[in-house]
This record gives sequence, structure tokens and C-alpha cells, in this order.
Amino acid sequence: MEFPHELKDLFPNQIVEVRGNADALTLILNNEVDVEKFKKTLKQKFFNLEEKITLFLRHEGKQDFEKFILQ
Repeated sequence: MEFPHELKDLFPNQIVEVRGNADALTLILNNEVDVEKFKKTLKQKFFNLEEKITLFLRHEGKQDFEKFILQ
């Protein structure tokens, strides 16, 4: 699984861009996305991962990031 590409393909209307490397990914979200609902969706879809994945979520055009860890 190429996680960054899979995320972009699974959530094309929510994710504008995926950046990062093996250590952490930044997801730039559309401004209309409810971050809390999006995090719940990610937790439901990606549970019991072999390795934890650190994500930094932010809305398009904003500078503030929210750290989120998938396990």
C-alpha cells in the first residue's frame, strides 16, 4: 500500500494535497472539511496498522496544523 496516494484517491473531495515522507505526512484539506469528522473516518478506515502513522492536518490557505496519529 502506498499510503499517501491511497489517501488522496480515497478522499479526493476532502484532501487537496498530501506531502511528507515515511516519518510523517501533511494532509492539506479543503476548507469545508470538518477535521473532527475526518479524523473519525480515518480511524475507522485505518485501524490495526502495523506501524503508526503521524499525520499533520491543516486546511487549505491556513497555517495551523493539527497532529494526528493513526495506529
